[in-house]
Amino acid sequence: MKTTYAGNLNIENENQEVILYGWIANKRKFKKQLFIDLRDSSGVVQLILTNVSDPLLTKESCIKVKGLVQKRLESNKELKSGEIEVLVNEYEILNSSKQIPFEINNKNTANANEDIRLEYRFLDLRQEKMLENLRLRHKLLLNVRQYFDKQGFIEVETPILAKSTPEGARDYLVPTRRKGKFFALPQSPQLFKQLLMASGVEKYFQVARVFRDEDLRKDRQPEFTQLDIEMSFGGQEELFVLCENMWKEVLKPLGWNIETPFKRMDFFYSMEHYGNDKPDTRFGFLINDYTKELKSHLNREFVKAIVFDRDVNENIAIINETFKKNNGQDLLLVNLEENKEEKFDVLREYAKENDINTPHAIISANDDVDDALKSLGAIRTLLNELYQLADPDQLNFLWIVNWPMFEYDKETKTYAPAHHAFTQFEESTVKYLESGELNKVRAKSYDLVLNGFELGSGSIRIHDPKTQKKMFDILKISEKEQEERFGFFLKSFDYGLPPHNGVAFGIERVLMILTKSQSIRDVMAFPKNAKGIDLLSSAPSEVTKEQLDEYGLELKK
Repeated sequence: MKTTYAGNLNIENENQEVILYGWIANKRKFKKQLFIDLRDSSGVVQLILTNVSDPLLTKESCIKVKGLVQKRLESNKELKSGEIEVLVNEYEILNSSKQIPFEINNKNTANANEDIRLEYRFLDLRQEKMLENLRLRHKLLLNVRQYFDKQGFIEVETPILAKSTPEGARDYLVPTRRKGKFFALPQSPQLFKQLLMASGVEKYFQVARVFRDEDLRKDRQPEFTQLDIEMSFGGQEELFVLCENMWKEVLKPLGWNIETPFKRMDFFYSMEHYGNDKPDTRFGFLINDYTKELKSHLNREFVKAIVFDRDVNENIAIINETFKKNNGQDLLLVNLEENKEEKFDVLREYAKENDINTPHAIISANDDVDDALKSLGAIRTLLNELYQLADPDQLNFLWIVNWPMFEYDKETKTYAPAHHAFTQFEESTVKYLESGELNKVRAKSYDLVLNGFELGSGSIRIHDPKTQKKMFDILKISEKEQEERFGFFLKSFDYGLPPHNGVAFGIERVLMILTKSQSIRDVMAFPKNAKGIDLLSSAPSEVTKEQLDEYGLELKK
């Protein structure tokens, strides 16, 4: 039986006989001695085997050893067990390993092809860094549950097989043997958690698995985990205090000291000066408007610019690509020290006022103001990636408030909810509904941003049927469609649905930031790759004709 863990051994165990189990992380031969780094879930310890030459003792083989702990002649400060080693007198190969497809260590594995790592994820997870990520996830969620228990919240599980309702992304549909009838996997527990408020639960939370069929990027996966929160009879301020204290208390035992209250930023200020609704406030170089000064020179309706402190021409290719990908029209890069044109004096003055040395202007001239801001916002984010402008150890939590209620789709020329159709109107802007100025209507909604990533989103919910009907009328959702999509939920409006609000936070996103990972794939046990494929199990995969027939389905060619 295992007597201890490899990474827990230290000088206090000297002269003790131990039994260890683990994997061969590395091995090297010196004269008659075979040195093995034995790895288990706690760490690594060095073994010494004398007069052993066994071809089955390959890297990543699973072995059992019995031996005596002794002090090392020279300690290894990189290992927790670096002061000692184990002189092995018995060993057993429990399962010999074939040649491994990539080196498993924190330094070299990162350079391995990610698809190969995902195909052999059970090997990839043997890295100490990957195991530490999973441990951090476990401890974070343990702390979360303890915090909400103390606050009088209860965790309630909501259905995974649910009704397809519009949530903003494509649903994953699940066919049933009731021909033509489908379940959908939840994009969020939104309607169910609101029904829990109708049920008198009052304080609910859930560590919920959710699913969205959308284009992937480093902070998105088809399935992920969110911390879902809803409460009755509270407003925005109560929720903010609850969540701020939660992050402060949850992260403190894990080594992060968070200052509260969190800062707040107006949505429109964020768009105007950061070019997006999830600003990274750890560094400067904000976007400013120079339309008045430069419009006539650049022949575009809007001119926005970032004054940066170095020449970016070395990265011109990727900057141009990013600019065009975000609907940029005209991009100008101007060295403000060398270029003495009078029209750029206003940019030089800004650089002087803000102590920006060797100033260079990155200018976006565009006939659409949103595209002008969006293109520069994407470049600002890229500048941080290229030049490491932000402090990686800094955690800047930020509430984004004063959201528009509706977003305008230029292609369909229609308005859709910026959050969802159950978000309460800001009373002072309801008058714009009557005049049809939907762009001026504001929502009682809020996002929590962390270091340039949207961490969570929430709102005060509509709880009276008249306001809900008004929302559906604006969105041109007919009564028949309302009943088909939301009928089960709308019943609650007739039976004392209380005022309530909530928020949901992405667990993988916060873990990605805390661990300084490149992608949320690094903080999930079995993620999909960038194309949404599970390379470990080769899913999604084809099914048999018999299975399709059973569900009444036929594939279109």
